[in-house]
Amino acid sequence: MNQYEGTMKSTRQISQPDKTAVQQQESRQETRAELRHAIIGSNQVLATATTVLAIFPDTFALDRAKLTVTKRHFFSTAEVMSIRVEDILNVTAKLDPLFGSIQVVSRIMGVEQVNTIGNFWRREAMRLKRITQGYVIALQRHIDCSSLGTPELVSLLDELGEDNHEQAQQK
Repeated sequence: MNQYEGTMKSTRQISQPDKTAVQQQESRQETRAELRHAIIGSNQVLATATTVLAIFPDTFALDRAKLTVTKRHFFSTAEVMSIRVEDILNVTAKLDPLFGSIQVVSRIMGVEQVNTIGNFWRREAMRLKRITQGYVIALQRHIDCSSLGTPELVSLLDELGEDNHEQAQQK
C-alpha cells in the first residue's frame, strides 16, 4: 500500500456523516419547534379577571395551556398556582346578588384539590366559569382548538360552557 492509498482511506472515514449526530440534531430542532409553539399558545390568554373590592386583589388567568391563579396576601407577596387545563375536573361558580367566586376542582398526582377564587363581579364569574368549563369539555372530547383564533375560540368555549343551552338558543 502506497502513501496515496492510505490518505484516501482515512479521508473516506472522516467524510462520512455520523448518522446518530444528524438524528440528534433533527430531534433538537423538532423539540425547539414544539417548545416555541407551546410558548406562543401559552401567551394567548382566553380569559382573565381580577377580584374586586380587595386591598390585595387575586387574579384568574386562563390561557391555551393552563390556568394560573395568583393570590396576593400582602404587599409584594403572592402565591402563584398553575394548573394544566387537562388536570381540571370541574369548574363551579358560586353567585351572590353582586359578586361571584370560582371553584376549580383539579386532580394533581392523583389527589383532588379544590381551589376557590373570588370575589369577582357576578357577570365576570359566570363568564370565567363558562369559558373554563367549555375548554375542559373541548379537551376531554379531543377537539383540536389550536387552529382557531383566540376571539373565535373564546366565543365558542363560552357557548359550550353554557349551563342552560335552551336559553342560549332563544337569544
